[in-house]
Amino acid sequence: MQHQLWTRALFVVVLIGLYRWYSSMPGHGPEFAARTTAELKLPYMEFAGTLEQSAGDMREHRVIKLPNNLVVLCTRDPDATQAAATLHVDVGSLADPPELNGLAHFLEHMLFMGTEKYPDEGEYIAFIKKNGGQYNAFTSLDTTGYYFGVANSALEQTLDRFSRFFIDPLFAPGSVDRELHAVDSEHKGNLQDDYRREFQLERLLSNSSHPFSMFSTGNLETLRDGSQRLGLDIRQEMIRFYQKHYSADIMRLVVAGNYSVDQLIEWSAAKFSAIASKGDSRPASPGHPLTPGVLGKIVRYQTLRNVHRMRLQFAVPELKAQYRTRPDKYVIHLVELQSPGSLFDYLKAQGLATEIYAYISTINMDGFNIFDIVIDLTPKGFEHYEGVVRAVFAYLRVLADSGPQRWLHDERRVINDLEYRFYENPGVVKWTLTRARINLNSHVAPKHYLSAGNSAIDYDADAIAGFMAHLRPHNYRLFLGAQSHGNIQLAATEKYYGTPYLIDDLSANLVGEAVMEWHEPYRLHLPGPNPFVPESTEVVSKSVPDANVATAPTLLQSTDGYELWFKQDDQFAQPRGYIRLHLAYERSSASFLDRVIAGILDECVNHILDKELSNAKISGMDYKVIFRMAGVDVKVTGFSDKLSHLLEAILKRLKALDIEEHVYHDSLTLLQQDYQNRRNMQPFRQLHHDVMPHLNKLYAWAPSTLEQQLQHASIGKVRTLAASAFDSTRMKLLVSGNFREAGAMDIARNVQQILNSKPLPASKHTRNRVVDIAPGHYIYRSLMADNSSLNGAVLTTVYCGARTSPRDRVLALALKHIIDNPLFDQLRTKEQLGYVVAVFETSYDAGQMILTFLAQSEANPAYLTQRIDKFIREIRQHIANYSASDFDAFVQALVSLKTTKLESIEEEADRFWRRVSLGTYDFDFVAQEVAQLKMLSKSDLLEYWDQYVNPDTAPHYTRVDTQLWPALIAYPSESDLVSYPESVIALSGCLDRSGLSGVSTADLARF
Repeated sequence: MQHQLWTRALFVVVLIGLYRWYSSMPGHGPEFAARTTAELKLPYMEFAGTLEQSAGDMREHRVIKLPNNLVVLCTRDPDATQAAATLHVDVGSLADPPELNGLAHFLEHMLFMGTEKYPDEGEYIAFIKKNGGQYNAFTSLDTTGYYFGVANSALEQTLDRFSRFFIDPLFAPGSVDRELHAVDSEHKGNLQDDYRREFQLERLLSNSSHPFSMFSTGNLETLRDGSQRLGLDIRQEMIRFYQKHYSADIMRLVVAGNYSVDQLIEWSAAKFSAIASKGDSRPASPGHPLTPGVLGKIVRYQTLRNVHRMRLQFAVPELKAQYRTRPDKYVIHLVELQSPGSLFDYLKAQGLATEIYAYISTINMDGFNIFDIVIDLTPKGFEHYEGVVRAVFAYLRVLADSGPQRWLHDERRVINDLEYRFYENPGVVKWTLTRARINLNSHVAPKHYLSAGNSAIDYDADAIAGFMAHLRPHNYRLFLGAQSHGNIQLAATEKYYGTPYLIDDLSANLVGEAVMEWHEPYRLHLPGPNPFVPESTEVVSKSVPDANVATAPTLLQSTDGYELWFKQDDQFAQPRGYIRLHLAYERSSASFLDRVIAGILDECVNHILDKELSNAKISGMDYKVIFRMAGVDVKVTGFSDKLSHLLEAILKRLKALDIEEHVYHDSLTLLQQDYQNRRNMQPFRQLHHDVMPHLNKLYAWAPSTLEQQLQHASIGKVRTLAASAFDSTRMKLLVSGNFREAGAMDIARNVQQILNSKPLPASKHTRNRVVDIAPGHYIYRSLMADNSSLNGAVLTTVYCGARTSPRDRVLALALKHIIDNPLFDQLRTKEQLGYVVAVFETSYDAGQMILTFLAQSEANPAYLTQRIDKFIREIRQHIANYSASDFDAFVQALVSLKTTKLESIEEEADRFWRRVSLGTYDFDFVAQEVAQLKMLSKSDLLEYWDQYVNPDTAPHYTRVDTQLWPALIAYPSESDLVSYPESVIALSGCLDRSGLSGVSTADLARF
């Protein structure tokens, strides 16, 4: 005990000395005042100025600096049931040694492998999962982020574990090979991702002496093999990287929870002050990766997905110091406009493009930025790409010649001001992630630590003009991506993703100033005033006593074909609203072709609406219109002032649709591309998004089946559906948020008047239906259409109780959380069976609860299924081993998770709408589930496991194993599938994957 007191006293003395030294340094003057913590008397400095804080942010914040220069933002959220922390390090993969690409990413993986205080490498993750939490980490070009979210009661203990990763990590030697394979598996899982393939190509073809040109993910070749070739110990190189770059001076920590700010400061100082201060340890900026030698090029490359994509990349300077003016935002706003006179309006009208967007590379980049204009082209646009490039530069010329427009900035500022004034507080995890990332920018003043990135942008005409001066024909390069480039041979291949490409000089007519001349009859011009900008921000709930406001939707009107639900806001005091409308219309059949025709109409409608109503989306509102086989869904959200006008405009357009030939053909092409591109999703996504619904829902057909029906579609059939859709309807309407009851009634009357529909007869009403799977154990196998994928995937789905039962829902949720970490630890960590391993609970409509085990791996799917089966048979003991106190803490963590405060009116209304659309109307379902949780015992969970999930005891065991086989693994023959058990199929696949294909299946069966 005496030794511990002396150790603590010495620690305090050292901290005080560091603090005095630090406070004497220049740049840390009157803005920060000296403080000590209340309990341990630990020194720190507190920002003494006024934080720029939204009027809608009711939380309490304080900014401090610890003696080691670590800046911490502490946030008290009195409504939070969860707590969170994020620590960002201002160094990422750009700091990788040239000879060890991926080292920063490998370090991110290894950092979790135990600490001196908590040496068990799995202890941190197990503790978080036991307390209903989440965790993750990520490496970007310029930063590395680490975060967690956990039950509020477990915050201090989690912070203690979390902090040690940055103080005394062990980098367990026994974990090196395993995590190298995990990094390699992560990379292999991304090989089919076109965005990553293109990004790596952009990097490869930049200045080769710049670190931007390197490969940041890493794999076995760059890390394990690369270090061995050089005679290096990869673990020691990783430790050297950590010791060199992981300095408190370039870190930002954000901690949030339902504790006093003083308590959060106490914990932050006690647990993070020991992180070493090494000064500014960021690598020096080597200049710009887009040097004159790499500009002026055209790069053609092959995509895996059926797309035609153009990307113009401009070299622009660092923008970190301009975080308050962000000149790029002004240009992005204008480039992305869809209103008359805009670039996109022209391209779309000519049938050249289907989407356009622009963005800047991360604002925290040191020494450079890259500005991208990305255009998804039609096949016609791809063929005439030079005309598209000329249109881009002609529009940029219009912007430059017009000069910065103060009125445009002011209009945008009105919306930004409203968004900031009526700020919707994000959850604690999202809050800590965002703030830690933005506040890494050393130019951000402490008073802006809450508002940077959120508040209104200041006007700086010179900065806008200066930024636009870089968007010239001599300062860009062009990327063209497609599955086929016709007769052009793509002779080169990118090393890490295998992307075929060809690089050449841009033609002379695309690099000179003449390209900015515009000779087309279409007149490009700046937009006019936006009619959707909100004018009134009255908050209705402030004028109505809370006692008079219902806490759940109220049914105001109901007839055979019509329901009106209303819920006035009683939680958020925001001038925002939510209107959701479902119109079920009569359908003569339910065929593949009906589904396709509805899909084409959906594309046509959004093509038309996006042109006419795009101003609404940049005015703090949003809309979504989805045509389905049996009806149409319309959702409008955002500032409530003109929300009903937006709904009215949408419905009037739907009633008077005039589908032109070019709109039909563009929409047909988009739908075909979507069906085809589903084949190139990662295997686990294909199973989850396509195969699983196909097996469980009626009319949820596979994309390949629907694609075959496109040849039978016609514009006449689409026009017929559009013209007849609203003749007879059944309507469900929810009005929620900043509305009064009378306003909701007015909206409903207006909807009925516009639609002028007859009630859909009860005999024509349809319901979503699910497949009733009889008890048994089924296997569904399919072969991936993409024959280049290294990975396959499996889903094991076990059906376990009724979705309509709050008790069954809670038990499925509890099982998911209690076995999630053991599954990951067994299959991903110990057996190295792939990077993607997960368990989740789900359901379809009013069907059964489904406990789903998912894994994606290079291993053959039959073997993967066998390993999941073994896990299921053995995990019961893990549940049984929970002590009473641990189980009680686990349940309490689930309660805190279920009662997490919703973030917005839209999130609340979406939850209510789900109950309306299902027809269950159990708006108090969360309270029901919490009540069931509080009664939950370990024996209840074990009984539920034995009743549904345990294959040896469940009386009506129902399970489906879904396997998606990659082409690189020999698919079992039909005769083998009939003749031999799954264990033999699995063993045969393992031997084949290992290159031992000489043993017949019959011989294996005899063992």
